[in-house]
Amino acid sequence: MVDYLIFRKTRTARSLVFNRLALPLVNGYREIFKGKKVPWGETKNSLARFSKGSIGHEMSLFLSRHGFEVNPKMESHDVFHVITGYGAQMHEEAAMQFFLIGNGKQSKLARISAFVGFVLFPEYWKLYRSAYRRGKNTKHFSSWEFRELLFVEVNAFRKEIDLPEKEL
Repeated sequence: MVDYLIFRKTRTARSLVFNRLALPLVNGYREIFKGKKVPWGETKNSLARFSKGSIGHEMSLFLSRHGFEVNPKMESHDVFHVITGYGAQMHEEAAMQFFLIGNGKQSKLARISAFVGFVLFPEYWKLYRSAYRRGKNTKHFSSWEFRELLFVEVNAFRKEIDLPEKEL
């Protein structure tokens, strides 16, 4: 029981560190590198208008399920969650970044996030390796503009980009 509590506190402390680093990093990145980008003007409620199974509707469900709102100028990030199937827990967030790097994303934020996730959650290294390989084996899509693709059915999109199933 004591080992479990220590592990739990450690996980909480690591998550706290990740959150303390990640949120300011994302906000700073958005201000510096996304300053001229135009927000989509969508909310999680407005995304629900898209047909069931579409990228837009699934994005709305993802945001609602995790208690998130659309992050202006960073909307594609949530689309990546929907397409890749990685959740919002810290290690899954890092895995998604490894996937995107494997898929050719050149963003400094992706590299920093993957590195921080690896340092704080090294026990998931197999997931990270699998995610990177999965990204490599998927047709490049990480630099696409998704605003005009919100109506596209998620499973059809996954098939179009040859997205392999998650291994772990």
